[in-house]
Parts: sequence; C-alpha cells; structure tokens
Amino acid sequence: MRTKIIYLANPNNPTGTIFSKSEFDTFYQHVPSHVLIILDEAYFEYAKDNPVYPDSMSYRYDNVITLRTFSKSYGLAGVRIGYGFAHEDLIASLMKIKLPFEPSTLANAAGIGAIDDEAFLTRTLEHNRRGLQRVVTELGVRGFKTVPSEANFVMLPLESADDAQRLTQALVERGVIIRSLANFGLPSCVRVSIGTEDENEFFLKTLSEIF
Repeated sequence: MRTKIIYLANPNNPTGTIFSKSEFDTFYQHVPSHVLIILDEAYFEYAKDNPVYPDSMSYRYDNVITLRTFSKSYGLAGVRIGYGFAHEDLIASLMKIKLPFEPSTLANAAGIGAIDDEAFLTRTLEHNRRGLQRVVTELGVRGFKTVPSEANFVMLPLESADDAQRLTQALVERGVIIRSLANFGLPSCVRVSIGTEDENEFFLKTLSEIF
C-alpha cells in the first residue's frame, strides 16, 4: 500500500454531511498503522450535539491527528488561528518541521478569549440551528432539494451545471452571493451559507423573486 496520508473532513465541506463513530471505526480497521489519518473538524461545534457524531477528543488513535479552527463558529477567521491534537510522538515529529513563527499574540489572545466565551458560542449555534431549519424548510417549499447538513451551510443539487450557473448569477445580480461548487467537482450543485436572520430572509425573498 503506497498511501501515506488519508484526509477526512467531518462534517464535510461542501456537503455538510458527517460520518459516525461506528463508520469511522469500521474504516479504521482497514488502515495500516503506518498511514497517517487527518481528521478535519473545522465545523465540529455545529455537529457535536448529534449523538452519532464522533468527537475525536474523547477517543484517540496513535496515527490520527485532529484539526480544529476558530474561524467558523467562533467567528475568528480574520486572526487565522486553530489547533490540533494527536499522540505525543506525532506532535514531536511535527514540531521538528513546523514554521518558526507562531500565531500572533493577538491571535493567541483571541483564541483563549473565544474558548472562555461559552455564551457567544451557545448563541451562535442556536442561531445557526434556527437559520438552517428555516432556510431548508423554505427551500423545500420552493421545490429545491437539499443535502442534510450538520454545518453552517446547505448544499443544493440542481438539475444541471447550467442551472447552477444561472441561479448563482441571478442571485449575484441581486446582491446575494452563494458558492458555485464547480471547483469541488460538483458543477450542478451550489452551497448556501446560513447568515443573520435578515440575510437569510433577504436570500429567500430574492429567490422567490427569481422564480
């Protein structure tokens, strides 16, 4: 087996889907111990309350590295800070080759402050839960299919790549930006991020005007 690294995002971007702990454990049984598995949990906070979601902080494998970020639910994308955890031997190897410059003092302070601000995270997750439910419901009313999401966005599969391009362009012309997924290898799909309540309502109103 020539594979050296396996990279898994959970929840996945751009689908918002997750794999369960039992699914990961089954998969893990087929991975040789010398192969490194990277678990990208950038959207962990949005999925953590799902009972089947595998919080990798609560179980560890020697060849698994977990990566998380403050850029999503904590709203700190601008300071570019995140963290990872793994077996001490893996961390020691990474320390030998990492860049010499650490995140800035400001970024470190922001990360520490974010961890302590549980009230902000709770509000963010509740707002996203309500917004996601509202947007998905209204999309269904308008005849759109959606992929079940455990993140702060939802993916819409359309009939064709042309349909996806036309919808993206029509929304942009009206001041609404959604993500075309052509670069993800999904040319007939788009991704809609959950915004503030006003932003969500503006998106739905604009969508109704287009159709």
